[in-house]
Amino acid sequence: MSKVIFDAPELLEESLVNLTEACRYFPGSCSRPTLERWLRKGVRGTVLESVLIGGKRYTSEEAIGRFKRNQLQVEPDRAEPRRDGMSKRDLAKGCRKHGLPELLEGSSPR
Repeated sequence: MSKVIFDAPELLEESLVNLTEACRYFPGSCSRPTLERWLRKGVRGTVLESVLIGGKRYTSEEAIGRFKRNQLQVEPDRAEPRRDGMSKRDLAKGCRKHGLPELLEGSSPR
């Protein structure tokens, strides 16, 4: 079952760009397939708005700005850091280096 791409007709009043041009608005190696995935599935609950005109998909500079702002506001779920490969001495050294109190054995990091 394919996902439906929702059209955002309010984009017609904004500065439209095709998906190839839209890649330039993102840092790093953003590609057209990445943008198409963001149009269909979104990222962390935010979908990149787009509109279909004459069989071609467009987004807008403003929609890209909204998408970026929404990504900055949503904090991703982060797993607890793994320390199984770090010795207690290395952990204590890292804590001192960053000005953090050293954790006592059996104490919780929270």
